[in-house]
Amino acid sequence: MGLPTSGAEVVSAAEVPARTDGQVTVPEHCLVTAEVFPVDPDAPSILLEVALPARWNGKAVWFGGGGFDGVIPDVTGNSLNTLAPTPLARGYAVFASDGGHQSTAATPGTDASALANEEAYRNWLSDAPKKVRDVAGHVIRTYYGVDAARFYAVGSSTGGREALFATARFPADWDGAVVLYPARNVVSTMVGLTAMVQALSAPGAFPSAAKRKLVWDAVLAECDALDGLTDGVVGDVVSCNARFDVTALRCAGGEDTGDGCLSDAQIQAFEAIDAPVRIASPLANGDTEFPGYNVYSAAQGVGTDSPLEPLVQSVDLGSSAPSFPVDPLTNAFAAAFVDSFMRHVVVRDPSFDYRTFDVKTFGPHAARVQELSALDVGDADMGGFAARGGKLLMLHGTGDMLTSPRTTERYVEDVRASIGAAAADAMLRYYEVPGFQHAASTVFQVSWDGLGALERWVETGEDPGDDEVVTDLAGVAGRTRPLCRYPTFARYRGTGDPDDAASFACAAP
Repeated sequence: MGLPTSGAEVVSAAEVPARTDGQVTVPEHCLVTAEVFPVDPDAPSILLEVALPARWNGKAVWFGGGGFDGVIPDVTGNSLNTLAPTPLARGYAVFASDGGHQSTAATPGTDASALANEEAYRNWLSDAPKKVRDVAGHVIRTYYGVDAARFYAVGSSTGGREALFATARFPADWDGAVVLYPARNVVSTMVGLTAMVQALSAPGAFPSAAKRKLVWDAVLAECDALDGLTDGVVGDVVSCNARFDVTALRCAGGEDTGDGCLSDAQIQAFEAIDAPVRIASPLANGDTEFPGYNVYSAAQGVGTDSPLEPLVQSVDLGSSAPSFPVDPLTNAFAAAFVDSFMRHVVVRDPSFDYRTFDVKTFGPHAARVQELSALDVGDADMGGFAARGGKLLMLHGTGDMLTSPRTTERYVEDVRASIGAAAADAMLRYYEVPGFQHAASTVFQVSWDGLGALERWVETGEDPGDDEVVTDLAGVAGRTRPLCRYPTFARYRGTGDPDDAASFACAAP
């Protein structure tokens, strides 16, 4: 094993017969569970599963986790709402882990309590995928008698960060990765989330669903047609951010006089979420700011009747102002993430009110913040991965209010600066999807077979370029758009079916 552990063992192995759940067929497979033991006896183990199909295609895929992990993703399942067959159904050996700890919380992905242990934190941050990859590789080789010919990584949010670290640090382990809205640069991301929940916690600042709809309607009036089509999606986000002025919605006198306008406190909250958070002293990883969020390009829970609306509200601003203790039913996930991270990982005081944290200087916790930030390095060092011919597909929704697409844009710029434009262009394709938020959206709910695109690129040399198509499952179910390489976006050609990707061309802002 490539990183220090106290060894690993298979816990169980069971043959699972084929079955059909609704329209999904789970093929016959052997399900292996295993445990990776820590070096620190006080740290939790890493639990993992490997699904070994009876009809194996000779390849393996790893699924990343989400939030603070704590549970094992379903190795018989799929990723990102895709309508394509599951990797297991395609013949892949599939493996995943709990990220290095086991949570019994009602919402395990928001529970950082185990990460107070340093080894557990490093496992969650970056180390677990390597340890799990080595164990899974051994299990696959033992079961089939040969090594897997290809290893792919598929991860979103936390899983996306894990995949970036895995491919950068251990490039020989991986042939390619699909990375969706990665939660990277953990410390600066937590600073950004903290600044956002603090802005929303100010007296009178939290905007109701009606207030958010007011803003969204105003954004659409100003920006919807910038991409050539009035379709309820802000395609040209860059131009929209430059021209939309939230102060035009100000109530007379700045006081809250109803749902038809915004108070000064609410305007200040929106402006704070959009703006960068400047850090007094550079973080150990080099960050000097968190770049803010595209708050005006997302319908942040405006009260639609979509079944996705509760999830959208949770991953955006929530339905009530951030509180302490956190209300898991009405507060945004951002509040839950920041609360648990600050109490257990940074301050290490269960009674600490996350809303009081100093996001500019970090106050008495500055040394601890720098210590954690020093671990947020290396995921952009993709020289080895590029040199071996590895391929990286990345996707982020422009309206993501948990992991800002602006941080992913900077990641792409860092990779290009690190290994050069030519090497980056041979290795990396990054797409932004207007209207998509964090895993869910009532505007444009993404379905995309990223694994299929990665397979074709790695195995046949078929560059996805601007030829990939993404399908909307919720905003206008069934409509398609081209995936355009950042910084371009899909502009309507002026003729043709507005719900057909063929009617759009990728254009610069």
